[in-house]
Amino acid sequence: MEEDATLVTREQYLEMLIDASCWDASEMESGFTSWCERHVPTWRKQGYDETWIRQRIETAQSTRGLHRKLKEQGFAMLEIRDELRKTYAAHPELYELARAREHLHPGLLRYRGNTGDLRQRYTLRVMIYETEKLAYEKFCRWSGLPVPSPESVFFEQPDQVRVVRDLSTVEELELMLAMSRYALQLFAAPENLTTDQLAPLMEAHGKQLRATFIAKHGYRPEDSTTPYVPVTIDGPQDHDAYYAKEYP
Repeated sequence: MEEDATLVTREQYLEMLIDASCWDASEMESGFTSWCERHVPTWRKQGYDETWIRQRIETAQSTRGLHRKLKEQGFAMLEIRDELRKTYAAHPELYELARAREHLHPGLLRYRGNTGDLRQRYTLRVMIYETEKLAYEKFCRWSGLPVPSPESVFFEQPDQVRVVRDLSTVEELELMLAMSRYALQLFAAPENLTTDQLAPLMEAHGKQLRATFIAKHGYRPEDSTTPYVPVTIDGPQDHDAYYAKEYP
């Protein structure tokens, strides 16, 4: 039977479980009871029965213990993800159970972006950064501003933009890269466009990209899942250290 294209694959579901276990382990450090009080009412509102809720709590408790054990053994973040991947891969029935529950609770396996492909996210982060750096140089030439030399100036993205991209999925980053490339194309155009011409072109292209994204993925870019592991232009970062720095 052909799988529903709007549902995640078995491999993507494993990455969802890994991200969920990481979030659970991190949130539970502030207290198991407070974690339950925060999530259980939401699950009940979503229609999950008490059996499922108990199973969900037991799973979170066991993965929290596994996280602690691996950290105590000196495992790095990516090594912990590899161990979790092995653990979940040994239980293929989890995916079949999730698919069965999809009929009762639509949306559980709906595709909300690839958060687990750290290599691709890192590649896209770097490509966006390099494209925007080049676009900025073209913008300086276009607007008559001094062109910064690569040796003397380190291109910095605005903090708000940088954090959003650190916590974006593969699909969101692909959308951002397409927009950055279009901006570069406009600034590098041989004809001299004016500011009044640039603004509507950028707006129209952004709307087109957004419509294409929704048609392809079936959800809005802003509804994408927030990945547990941030990825900067320097590579994947430790979750707790990153959030402590960005949200002290």
